[in-house]
Amino acid sequence: MFGVSIYLSEDNDFEATIEKAAKNHFSLIFSSLHIPEENPANYKSLLMKLANAAKKNNMQLILDISAKSLENLDLDIQNADQLTTLGVTGLRVDYGLSTPEIAKLATKIKVFLNASTINRLFLEELLQAGVDITQVEAFHNYYPKPHTGLDTVFFKQTNKFLHEYGLKIAAFVPGDDALRQPLFEGLPTLEKHRTYHPFVAALELESLGIDHIYIGDPALRPETTKQFAAYAKDNTIALDCVITEALAPELTKQLTSADRNRMDPARDLIRLENSRPALSRFEIKPISKNTRPAGAITVDNVLFARYQGEISIVRKNLPADSKTNNIGYLTEQARLLVPFIRPGQPIKLHPIVKESRY
Repeated sequence: MFGVSIYLSEDNDFEATIEKAAKNHFSLIFSSLHIPEENPANYKSLLMKLANAAKKNNMQLILDISAKSLENLDLDIQNADQLTTLGVTGLRVDYGLSTPEIAKLATKIKVFLNASTINRLFLEELLQAGVDITQVEAFHNYYPKPHTGLDTVFFKQTNKFLHEYGLKIAAFVPGDDALRQPLFEGLPTLEKHRTYHPFVAALELESLGIDHIYIGDPALRPETTKQFAAYAKDNTIALDCVITEALAPELTKQLTSADRNRMDPARDLIRLENSRPALSRFEIKPISKNTRPAGAITVDNVLFARYQGEISIVRKNLPADSKTNNIGYLTEQARLLVPFIRPGQPIKLHPIVKESRY
């Protein structure tokens, strides 16, 4: 599942932001009670507004807390579960809480542990304290300061042992529109993702076994939001592309129709499953443009006999073939998504206007 981060600031329009997120198939919200740049005196009223908007749009609200930060809401760890009456569905706990306190809290509300700092000893102590492990999940940090994000090797090792305990895991990717103060350098969990496109980073986290992926920064660009929405709705990976040839209407229609990678995936090509049967009776003549660099979009012509009409995306540089017409290419960002296209993966090509590179 995908989530957004919404911070307790007076200039946030919680209702509009959450309504937009819900319409785009985001189902989770992360917020925090200990952000140095915000005024804690406003937390109580702002949290009520945030929680009401979350409830209205049926979104889960995870709140990052500490024993000290709860004081800003006139609460302590003994009655922190009262936040459920506002609409808070989970608490991310970190500093200042003992294992018995966490175990007791988990009997009243779902608890999210700091995935990057807990270890096997801590989890064993938590189990001995009687925690219901089904009420516990793990949640990595984001890292505002450049070069402080997690290393991928450590990340994989940590997640492996957390999954051994049956814990679901959450992590962050950066945004690509309004970035978060005070450094405006992105809010990723992995340092390598600091300059990544958010959707590419999200698919990589998913490939690494992350269950819930949050946008750390306040906003995404509209086109990036659409990519997340399509994937959250039905697993469709939307691929921006440039069409470089004048195509017959039948071919254009099929090229831009929803399709999927074949269940028996080719090593060198992404083969759009529905293209060949849909175009089997349409004559596709050869053209002189038959190079096949990585990222090219091709269609097999009449020289390929019964394979005529098959539309493919080239995974790696291949030799030119007179039986295959090169009709376009994926954009640079779309090419980064190709490694994450699985067998049977729903795909939607989205032509944009841009000069040809080839």
